[in-house]
Amino acid sequence: MPKRKRGKKTLDFTTLSGASESNLVIPPFTVQNVVSTFNMGCKGLNLRQIALEHKSIEFNPSTFAAATLRIREPRTTALAFASGNMVVTGSKSTSESRLAARKYARIFQNLGIPVMFKKFRIQNIVASANVNFPIKLQDIAESYGPYVSFTPDLFPGLIFRSVKLVFLIFRSGKVVITGARDVNDIKLTYESLYTNILVRFRDNENQSTSSSQYRNELRKQRDTSDL
Repeated sequence: MPKRKRGKKTLDFTTLSGASESNLVIPPFTVQNVVSTFNMGCKGLNLRQIALEHKSIEFNPSTFAAATLRIREPRTTALAFASGNMVVTGSKSTSESRLAARKYARIFQNLGIPVMFKKFRIQNIVASANVNFPIKLQDIAESYGPYVSFTPDLFPGLIFRSVKLVFLIFRSGKVVITGARDVNDIKLTYESLYTNILVRFRDNENQSTSSSQYRNELRKQRDTSDL
């Protein structure tokens, strides 16, 4: 029998030792997008007919199997499936996402379609931060090899997997955080990442934040070591 591929390892950030620097001011993170889902309690929605009768709903089955709806407050987009499931994206907080989801359900109710609001779930929270200093990505990759992916020739960011979240870290100090379902998980894990890893691998010798320049320097070091 073929062997199963092993999944990527994840690091429990709560096991990391404390930072060597005291009184650190941790740069804030900002929630960029919340993705949620809910069920309207009905199956077999005729999306084609609904879209024909109501121009505010877009549906092109040859392109995608879901109808698209949008509202301005909170500014979000939703995908409605014939199964009754709906996906809501674009909100900046979990409370906004729930409010938007209820508004989408109300749109269908106002159209005379007997839908409900069931099984609301936050599926993913995407956040970003900027620590404002260059980071030695290669050194992080060498120190935490099983938990990271770093191939600068293909992509400039380093992917770091924690137990609950995934961090995309760039040479410039910008960090993208994804995979969370609770903002508190982002706060705790991001703070641990910053105090126990990012600060340790701050590049004080080379202040360039250019990913391409950093990649070229890594190539030169690799070529030199091969001689």
